[in-house]
Amino acid sequence: MAAAAIELTDVQFRWRPQGPLVLDVPQLTVARGERLFLRGPSGSGKSTLLALLSGVSVPQHGSVEVLGQPLHALGGAQRDAFRADHIGYIFQMFNLIPYLSVLDNVLLPCRFSRARAQRVAARSEPQAEAMRLLDHLGLGGDLPQRAVTELSVGQQQRVAAARALLGGPELIIADEPTSALDADHRAAFIELLLSECASLGSTLVFVSHDRVLEPLFHRALCLSEINRAGMA
Repeated sequence: MAAAAIELTDVQFRWRPQGPLVLDVPQLTVARGERLFLRGPSGSGKSTLLALLSGVSVPQHGSVEVLGQPLHALGGAQRDAFRADHIGYIFQMFNLIPYLSVLDNVLLPCRFSRARAQRVAARSEPQAEAMRLLDHLGLGGDLPQRAVTELSVGQQQRVAAARALLGGPELIIADEPTSALDADHRAAFIELLLSECASLGSTLVFVSHDRVLEPLFHRALCLSEINRAGMA
């Protein structure tokens, strides 16, 4: 059996001390290299779960182990460093830096993480690798030199995807990454995402309402199947 990339045990999370439970997950295991499709209605706790998996938040109870690291036991700075080195996160709201060019936004992981920069250098020169990803996503030509504020929402979403993939992180977390893409760009994005994960052996947690994509993944899971919070 493949080693676990993600192991949640008896995890409980609430946003304020006396507030309602948002997550109550007895167990969740994702194997290394697995592609998991995660779905659930709005407000079901999907984004909260992703925040726990990336170390942005920690649970009030239980353990969250990611790539062998107990994120629940690490301090904030340690979790930030771990995330920079090992996790590529495609945010639902993109989180691009508005005063940087497209290319500089994609290169950010190499500036924040020596480990990501070294993995890029083992394959190519950072700028060339960034351009490869952008070209595959239909963002070639003069677009890499333009400010991200000049791009459409769909283009910005693809820039965020290229940034997350740069440096071959062991875990990719994608929060509704195709929501602003048309059919052609969605297909190109999914092709790149899955091929990069396969070639690097990366684990993928992909949150989406688009169930047409489910067959492309090793496993599909509805959060309500494992989250006891809010159950009658």
